[in-house]
Amino acid sequence: MKKIIKNKNITLFFCLILSLFMLTGCSVVSSALSEEDEENTWDTSDYVKIGGVLTVQKSDSRLALLDNKNALSSDGLFYCAWTIGNSEPYENSEGDTVDLYDAQLYLLLGEFVNSQKAQENMDDWLSSAKFNYELVKEEEITCNGQTYILITYSYKNKSNPYARGASAFGIYENNAVCVELACRDNFADDPESILIDFLDNCTYNSN
Repeated sequence: MKKIIKNKNITLFFCLILSLFMLTGCSVVSSALSEEDEENTWDTSDYVKIGGVLTVQKSDSRLALLDNKNALSSDGLFYCAWTIGNSEPYENSEGDTVDLYDAQLYLLLGEFVNSQKAQENMDDWLSSAKFNYELVKEEEITCNGQTYILITYSYKNKSNPYARGASAFGIYENNAVCVELACRDNFADDPESILIDFLDNCTYNSN
């Protein structure tokens, strides 16, 4: 994890974060909140704050908070992860055994010096996703007053234990955000519907 933290290249960092949470490269971090995590208000108060502008209200009781990291805050980067369903042991490509869930949702928020930099980084994140995923659909949506680009897809990497997913990319002032839901092939629910419900409960506020 230290190698990821030291990396200053936002596009490469985003790819590494994708690998981290999709179980294709690094081991998934522990589900227990560490000293670098924010206080777990998700279980006690039904919300979580991410960075200085975003609050997520709990709407889907199936979403269990896995991580709310502030270790990268000095670089203006924050991420949060949730899981759905039970876990089972899974050996990733590095031979490490990790917890594999029915579905996993994660959020990456970047705070930048201005809106242009935020837009550039969001565009890089979206381009990276389009390159790495088998795109099914792309559209613009509005959830709780915030505009996003929504894509749905399957995963090109056949060694990935997740089969399909949905991602949303947005800009709020000088912030860029990506929210992704990945699910296994036998996951019965529609990832796009779950993601949209999640976004409907995201609120942005100016610093």
